[in-house]
Amino acid sequence: MAHIRVGEGPAEEVFERFLHGEQVSQSVRPVILRSWRRCQELAGPPDKLGFPDPVEADPNSYLIRMAGPVLDRVRPIVDHADAAVLLVDGQATLVLRYLADPQMTRFFDKVGAVVGTNYSEAAIGTNGTGTALAERRLTRVAAFEHPASCVQPFTGTGVPILDPLTGRALGAVSIVCPNEREDVAMAVLAQQVAAGIERRVLEQRSEREHALFEAYLRTGDLPTLRSRPSLRDLPRADRFLLEEKATELIALGQRAAVEVPLSRARIATLRAVPTTEPAGLVGVVAQVRIQDGPWEPVTEAPAAEIPDLGPVPQAKPATAHPPRESPTDPWLILFGEPGVGKLAIAARRRIRLLYEAATIIGETLDVRVTAEELAEVAVPRLADHVTIDLHENVLRGEEPGDPATGLRRVVSRAVGENLPLHDAGKPVRYLPTSPQADCLLGQEAVMRPDPRTTAPASGYGVNSLIAVPLLSHGRILGVATFMRLGGSASFEDDDVCLAEEMARHTAVCVDNARRFTRERAMAVALQRSMMPSSLPEQSALEVAHRFLPAQGAAGYDWFDVICLSGARVALVVGDVADRGLRGAASMGRLRTAVDNFASLDMPPGEILTHLDELVRRLSQEETDLGDSVLRDLAAPDVGITGTTCAYAVYDPTSQRCALACAGHPPPAVIYPDGAMEFLQVPPGQPLGLGGSPFETTEVELPEGSRLILYSNGLVVNDHEYDARTRAERVRGALGQAGGSAEQTASAILDAVPRDDRTDDVTLLVARTRALPQDHIASWDLASDPAVVSHLRSEVAKRLAAWNLEHLAFNAELIFSELVTNAIRYGSEPIRARMILDRALICEVSDASESSPRPRRAVATDEGGRGLFLVAHIAERWGTRHTHRGKVIWAEQPLTDGEAEPPDPATALSLFADGL
Repeated sequence: MAHIRVGEGPAEEVFERFLHGEQVSQSVRPVILRSWRRCQELAGPPDKLGFPDPVEADPNSYLIRMAGPVLDRVRPIVDHADAAVLLVDGQATLVLRYLADPQMTRFFDKVGAVVGTNYSEAAIGTNGTGTALAERRLTRVAAFEHPASCVQPFTGTGVPILDPLTGRALGAVSIVCPNEREDVAMAVLAQQVAAGIERRVLEQRSEREHALFEAYLRTGDLPTLRSRPSLRDLPRADRFLLEEKATELIALGQRAAVEVPLSRARIATLRAVPTTEPAGLVGVVAQVRIQDGPWEPVTEAPAAEIPDLGPVPQAKPATAHPPRESPTDPWLILFGEPGVGKLAIAARRRIRLLYEAATIIGETLDVRVTAEELAEVAVPRLADHVTIDLHENVLRGEEPGDPATGLRRVVSRAVGENLPLHDAGKPVRYLPTSPQADCLLGQEAVMRPDPRTTAPASGYGVNSLIAVPLLSHGRILGVATFMRLGGSASFEDDDVCLAEEMARHTAVCVDNARRFTRERAMAVALQRSMMPSSLPEQSALEVAHRFLPAQGAAGYDWFDVICLSGARVALVVGDVADRGLRGAASMGRLRTAVDNFASLDMPPGEILTHLDELVRRLSQEETDLGDSVLRDLAAPDVGITGTTCAYAVYDPTSQRCALACAGHPPPAVIYPDGAMEFLQVPPGQPLGLGGSPFETTEVELPEGSRLILYSNGLVVNDHEYDARTRAERVRGALGQAGGSAEQTASAILDAVPRDDRTDDVTLLVARTRALPQDHIASWDLASDPAVVSHLRSEVAKRLAAWNLEHLAFNAELIFSELVTNAIRYGSEPIRARMILDRALICEVSDASESSPRPRRAVATDEGGRGLFLVAHIAERWGTRHTHRGKVIWAEQPLTDGEAEPPDPATALSLFADGL
C-alpha cells in the first residue's frame, strides 16, 4: 500500500489566523473553511471541543442492520490498512466502530471516541465524519484541519449515506487512519461502503413493494370489472397521465376517486382502495375504469400477512409497479405505500420544474429578463418569495467584481405582497452573518434554518430560505435567495439541490447574456462611430435619417449621403449579413468602399458591381483566415456574403434619379400630390454571390417628392408571421406622413413597434429640390478653337449677372483649358455648362470616352500643362462617364478669399520643367 506523508493540511497558525478574523481563503480548502465557520457559530472556542459522554446505542437499529453485511465484506481490507471504520447515524452518533490495530483502539478509548459518542461539528468541530454528514458529500479532513486536538493525529474521509427514495441522510461512514498512513484508496473504499448500504436500503424498500403486491393478488374480494379491454390499448400519453393521477391518489393514503379526461373524448375514472391489516394501513391500490365499464361492489380488503423482510440482493429497485395483467384485476394500474407515493409526486414535480426552468430560462440574451425568468419559474412552486441580486458590472456587460460589494437587486417576486426588503433596482449589501454572505464567501448554497444547525432563517416571517450563488466559469455573478413564509413547509435537502441546479442554469444564461451585452455594446459603439456624424451640406435634397439598433444579434445597417459632381447627391442604405464585432468592422469597410467608389462618378449599377467584387474578395480572405481572431468574433456560419445595398443618385438639374439594388428592399416614393408607390427596381442578387450585373433604373422625381430608402428591419420582423402586415403599416404611415423629410421619418417609425426589434432599422428620407433654371447656363460648341474666345465672353457676362465677377478670371481660364482639351482630343457634340450652387461648377462634355490624365510637362513640350493649371485653380475636379461620352468638371468656392487668381510666380511654376 502506498503511503502519503500528510503535510497537505493547513498549518496550525492558519486556524489561529482564522479565529482572529483574518482572510485565509487562499490557504484552506473551501469545504474546510465552511466547516470552520459553522463550528465557530455552533461549537465555540477550540479548547472546549471534545467527545461528549456516550449515550446508549441500539445494536439492532435499522442502519446497523442495513450496514452490517456490507461492513463485514470490507473488514479484511481494513485489517491490513491500520485504519478504522466508523458508522454514525443521522444525528452523528457513533453506532458502530471497527478497529484492528490495538494501539489505535487504546487511543480511541482514551479520548472517548466510543460507541454512543457524538461526532457532530457542534461537539468536536471539523472532522471527516460529522463534516461529511453536514456537507452531504465526500469530505476529507486531515491533521490541523481538525480544530479539536484529540483528532488532529488522524485523517478521516467520510461519505454520507442517503436514503435513495427520500434523500434524507441516514448517517455517514468514514475511514480513519494516522496522518502518516493515509492512502488514496481510503476515499474509494468509503464511497463503496456508502453505496453498498444505500443499495441495501433500496432493495429493502423494493421487497416491501413486492410483498404488498403479492398480498394484493392473494386477496379474494377485490373489485373487478365486467369490461375487458386492456390498458395497453391506450395511447402512451393517456397511460402517462393515468399513472401520474394514480400516484397522487396513492399519496393520499385513503379511499378516493377522480375523473380524468383522455384523448378521443374518452373519460377515465380512477379510484384508490386502501389495503389494510390489523396493524394498520399497508398500502393503496389504484384502479381505472374507461367510460361505461361498471364497477363490482367494493369493500376494503384485508391483506395477507406480510413476512419479515430481509435483504434480497436480486430485487429490482422500484417505487411503484405497473403490474402484469391477471384474471383477478386487469384494470389495476399502480400500487404503493402512501409515503412513497408522496415522494414520487415530489420527485415528479421537481423534475417538471427543472424541465420548465431549462426551457424557459435563457430564452433571451437579456440579463434582467433572464433573472426574471428564474423568479417566474420558482414562484410559487419552489418558494413564496425570490430575490435575485446581480453585480452592477454584470448589468453593464462587464466582468463581475467583488461579490461582497456592488450588488444590485434585479428581481423581487413574491406570492401576493412583496416583503419589506429592497426594491428592484436598488443596491444591496448583506451583513457578514447573513446566509447570502455565507454562500457568496463559500461559493455554496446555504439553507436557513438548517436541520444540522441552529442558525435562524431571517426576519419578515421567513421560516426557511436558501441562498445560492450564481456561479459561472468560477466567477460569482450574484446571488439568488429563495424564501418560504408563514405556514409554508420548510425547505428540505432536495430543495437545496433543486435550487442549486436552477441557479446554475440561470448563471450560465446570465453570463451568456452578459457577454452578449458587452459584445453588442462594443459593436453598436463601433457601428455608430462609423456612421456619418453629420450630413454634408448640399442643396439638392432635404434629408432626414433614423437608426435604431436591434435588441438582439442582427445584421449591421449603414447609411450615407455623398455629394457628387454637378450638384448631384448619392444616397446609400446597406445591411451587412455578418454578426458581432466582425459585422461592425465589415460595415465600416463597406461604407468606406462605397464612398471611394462614389468618387469615381459611375452609374449606380456599376458601383454595386465593384462592391460585389469587393465582398467576394473579403469573403475569400475570411475563409483563408481559418480560426483567426476575426473569425471567432462571429458565428462560423455567418459572413459578409449576403450583404444587401441600395444606391441612388439624384440630379437636381434634371430632377431625375438613378437607382440600383443588390438584394435590398425597393425604395418608396411619395409624390407631391400625395400618391405613393414602391419603385419597380430590379432587386438583384445580394453582394458576394456574383451572377448577372446590376441594373440601373432611372425615374423622374418632381420637386417636393420624398424618396425613402430603408433597411429590411423596417418591414420584416421575426415575431410577426405575416410580413405583409408590417409592410402595410409602413404603407399606411407613408400615406399619412407630413410634407417635410423629418415629419415623414417620424411618422414611419411611429407606425412600427420598437419593443420587439430583431433587426436594425435604418431609414433615409430625402425630399427633392430642383435647381432654379436661372442658376444653370449651357452652351453648345463647335469643334473649332475660335469658339473659346466667345465662350470666355459668355461666361463673364453670366458671372456678372450672378454678381460673381471676382470668379471670372479663374472660370474663364478653366473653361478655356477644358474646351481646348475637348476640341483637341474629344469628339462632337461638345457642350459647356456652368452651375451656380454652393460652389461654381464648370463642366465640359464631349462624346469621347477617353479620360484626360494630368502629367508633368518638360521644357521642350508645347502643351500638357492645362490640367495642372485647372487642378491648381479649382477646389476639386474630375471626370465622370455618361452613356453618351464623358464630362470633365471643376468646382470653385464662392467666397472671395478662396477664389483669388494665382500669383505670377506660382503660375509660371506650372510651366517649369521641374527644376
